[in-house]
Amino acid sequence: MKKKTNPKLTNLLLILLASTCPLTKALAQPESGSATPPTPELRPAIKAGDLPDPQNSPLRQSGQASAREAMEADFSEHKKSIVGPKNTSTSKVPSGASGQKTAPVLSTLKQNVPGPSTTSNTPAVIDSIELKQPALQSLISVNDYLNPFALDASSSASLNLRRALKIGLEQNLDLAISRTNTKQKQFAYYSALGNFLPDPTLGFSEYFPRGHVGLPISASTLFGGSSALSGAASSSALLASNAANNTISIHRNFDIMHAGGEFYAYRGGSILFGALQSKHTLKAAKFQEKATLSDTLLAITQNYYNCVLAESILQIRVDAVRTSMEQLRRNQDRFHSGLATNLDVLQSKTQLSRDKQALLDQQAARRAAAITLAQSLYYNLGEDLLPIEPIVKKIRLVDSRLTVADILQLALDNRPELKRYEELRLAAKRSIMVAAAKLQPTVLLSGQAYGIGPTNNVQALGLFSVAVNWRLKGMGTVDAFNVQQARWTAHQSKLEAEKEMQTVLGQVRNAYVQILDKEKNIEEASNEVESALEELRLAELRKSSGLGLNLDIITAQRDYTQAQVDKAQAIINFDIAQAQLVHDMGLISIEAVTSGRLLSKAVQ
Repeated sequence: MKKKTNPKLTNLLLILLASTCPLTKALAQPESGSATPPTPELRPAIKAGDLPDPQNSPLRQSGQASAREAMEADFSEHKKSIVGPKNTSTSKVPSGASGQKTAPVLSTLKQNVPGPSTTSNTPAVIDSIELKQPALQSLISVNDYLNPFALDASSSASLNLRRALKIGLEQNLDLAISRTNTKQKQFAYYSALGNFLPDPTLGFSEYFPRGHVGLPISASTLFGGSSALSGAASSSALLASNAANNTISIHRNFDIMHAGGEFYAYRGGSILFGALQSKHTLKAAKFQEKATLSDTLLAITQNYYNCVLAESILQIRVDAVRTSMEQLRRNQDRFHSGLATNLDVLQSKTQLSRDKQALLDQQAARRAAAITLAQSLYYNLGEDLLPIEPIVKKIRLVDSRLTVADILQLALDNRPELKRYEELRLAAKRSIMVAAAKLQPTVLLSGQAYGIGPTNNVQALGLFSVAVNWRLKGMGTVDAFNVQQARWTAHQSKLEAEKEMQTVLGQVRNAYVQILDKEKNIEEASNEVESALEELRLAELRKSSGLGLNLDIITAQRDYTQAQVDKAQAIINFDIAQAQLVHDMGLISIEAVTSGRLLSKAVQ
């Protein structure tokens, strides 16, 4: 009787033998003159020092520790390097950009030129789908009152992508709101510039006094003697005095008129740096408006392509229902002829019901896509928007010869969000000087010309003054701490700018990867359609020969329908990914999306 060997033990012994035997090691190693290149490692090897040692962890040494204390320890470690805004600058992360600024251009190049931004040197054999608007009788009616294609829409309008983008450029509400924000910042900047000008003052007052005024001394002494008093009284008849009671009586109207101006010769720099702060805020608003324009063009492009996708899938669903109805008719004829079973008929009915449900859902999805497009255009929602693209095809917008470094550099040079955050950083930096200005004195120059007296005897009086004021709130602590707050705000703006740069670089890389993925999906989806069509043909051939089942035809038909849907989605997803990359580079425009020219860099 033979003993049974353990296969696991045998494999373990063979592995140990291969690792210890010198002959095995020599055979495993390639010869020195071998031309076989070394296999590149997918990830770097992990060294022993890189792994944490659980024996040295504080929790293992103490045996028990508070979770709150561990959290506080991490927070304390984080605060150690934070002493002031100048000491908290983070290290620059490499962007991966080429560092060579080049002008982007739209050039007429071949679409299928191989390069780093394409997946293969040979395009797919079939990378387009012809669009045909389905007949109304082939659609499913929800009731007797609504058009099965337009549903709730009362009218329809056809448009292409360029027309849709131009309508959005004129009517989109996000763009209009962004424009109002820019106008607000513009007039705020003009208002800040007005602080450089003097403040004119004009005034007129007429008084109607009736009564007596008590004086601390006699009227004769106040007005320089009895002769002066009598002369003033006789000339103006304005007042009467009683020297014994030290009172004067006023019984005539008199006017006070003044004209002049005030000018702050020095405010600690708050006017200058306040104007510079408003200027940078205005520039940031302009770049934000450009970013809103880019987002709007991308959203309209995506919504338009989604409408095209919805119509193409609707066409596929209509063909699937037509095929299922034909299959059901054949099985019913075979059943009456005794060549098919009732199970075959029921299976065909089930498949037809599924296809009709999918068709009805797609009719609603197509109308929903049209409504979404109309919303982004601020268009009449009761009008059904129909794309007039005759063919769903792969459209490349970016030159495939551009490397990742070139694309990243173009994004750093042209992305409006980066320029906006840079202007916000500069505005926050100027606010430090505005806050520090309150710690310094102010110098006010003032000049006034007065006219005082009764209506028939107004006398001129000129006045010029220089006022120097220095006010320190809370012994200067209030404004000093406001300066520190402004410094930290400026540092926060700097960190936000660096974070936005990382976000932009991540968006560009993700869009680049999506293009490669979606382009490869088109090739595989085309292969899927070809194989599914052949599968359906063979299933029908086997069924007619008596070798196959009706279920094989239904499965093949379902696979073919799904393959067509996958191909349409792959093509549209590639087109949207191309538009997304152009947007993430900060170079999206109506011409870049619709002209058919590729976005490339200028030839040096």
